Amino acid sequence: MSKKTFKKRFIIVSGPVCSGKTTLALNIAKNSGGCYYFDKDDLVPTSNACFDAVEQLVPKDVELKYDRDTLQKRDRHSQFFKDYIRNPEYESTRDVLIKGLQFSNLVIVNAPYTSELKKEAAGNCPAFDEFHRFFVKEDCEFFVVFVHISKEELKRRLLNRLAEDPKAAERDKNVYTDLDAYIAAENVAPPALENSKNVDRLFVFEADTDELRDASYEKLMAVLGITDYEPYNRKIEVNRV
Repeated sequence: MSKKTFKKRFIIVSGPVCSGKTTLALNIAKNSGGCYYFDKDDLVPTSNACFDAVEQLVPKDVELKYDRDTLQKRDRHSQFFKDYIRNPEYESTRDVLIKGLQFSNLVIVNAPYTSELKKEAAGNCPAFDEFHRFFVKEDCEFFVVFVHISKEELKRRLLNRLAEDPKAAERDKNVYTDLDAYIAAENVAPPALENSKNVDRLFVFEADTDELRDASYEKLMAVLGITDYEPYNRKIEVNRV
């Protein structure tokens, strides 16, 4: 990957659900000295409205291509989501981030980009091609931070989330209806981007334990050139309406 010095930097913080990517992204943003920050989860209420609209407005006696259970669960792993919601979500995210990069030297986005990272590793990711064409114009580094945890740790964190927030089971039915099946299907391995044509740098953030997390955080701050930073804050939050 390139060692070139860039004027701007675009950071994707990716990783499995409950890996801690939101907390990490917020820690980076807070210590960056100024950035444009975007969390793709802010689009989820709009996506949920799409699930609800189809489920509620299409009469029960009308046969659907998709199981109504998929709609009721608001299953973001379903074919319905992939066919009708996912691409518009990511296209909207792209447009918001590109606009942000025009007026900021640092953009940080908290988003999985699961499919895109797989395609990039395989050498064919049109979505990242689009990003890269714009980044070349802006002299911007494309930086991916992937939060890595084991499947055992993923299960522990998901169970902790459920214990702390009983509504999680209702909100994330696709996760908790069959937790073991969900974890078995989840890919927790870092993407293989050594020969990426679009991503300039990959940093694998090890987060299985507090010790690994703190060591990775220190290394990441050094890579980002952030010398004056606060310790990793597990309780950091954003202001919400």
